[in-house]
Amino acid sequence: MKNLIYQYYDGKDLSGTRASVKSMKDYAKKIGAEHLFEQDPKWLIKQNRNLGKFTPHYGQFKVVYDEYFEQYDNILFLDTDIFAVDGLVENIFDTPVKHIGLCEEKLQPDMRKKYTVGRINSVSDERFGTLIKNIYGKELPRRKDGLMKVYNSGVVLYTKEGREYCRKNFVKFETFYQLVVSAGIGSFYASDQGYLHAMLEVANLEWTALDSGWNSYVHYLPETSGPRRPVIDTRTENTKFVHIQLRGADDYNSDKLWKITNLKETEWEIYQ
Repeated sequence: MKNLIYQYYDGKDLSGTRASVKSMKDYAKKIGAEHLFEQDPKWLIKQNRNLGKFTPHYGQFKVVYDEYFEQYDNILFLDTDIFAVDGLVENIFDTPVKHIGLCEEKLQPDMRKKYTVGRINSVSDERFGTLIKNIYGKELPRRKDGLMKVYNSGVVLYTKEGREYCRKNFVKFETFYQLVVSAGIGSFYASDQGYLHAMLEVANLEWTALDSGWNSYVHYLPETSGPRRPVIDTRTENTKFVHIQLRGADDYNSDKLWKITNLKETEWEIYQ
């Protein structure tokens, strides 16, 4: 099997991006996969396609549509703020997946019920779900308590069959973007993550919820500020990839990012 880990970044060269790329390049070598990073591919921008501020973010779907990637059996797309824990040898490509695999953010529904961040909250989730149901006749996944599930688009595993299926069944990006923007729900829901979340059901994808250890995220508690903001840390003994979503972490050096990935919060030194 020919497998690829793909990362890209549209924007200035950042120390955090370089550190993530090195981490994932090293991991790819351990598991016998190839790694490709593209700086400033501007995939949709070069096609004069306009998805507002999210145009660069939809570049993750290049692996679905660009003919170059047809040579690969499986492709793992990763954001450039994700890091492999030390000593990781478990092969993510061994995960059984039909079309695509991605991770559920299990704390997000409760967080969105309690907090509001840039119009991202449970009320907006419901409006988004209602919009998708009214337009496409599809119910987005929910938990047993009724809150809408949240899936993160920073770690997405595609099979070759899945990429072909996506090409045939995905809704045009611009159609979805304009639909959500015109509904006035909040721009976040028109992003690549909102799009992929919707396509799970709209495109009838056969998708797999990956072990959450492949996307253990770390971010500040919403609606807090100050020099020592509380941190939400979802890492466990099962963590494999750490998704560092701390504001300003893009400019951290590799040593500081390694500490956040592998050490206890008290040893991070992010406040120094």
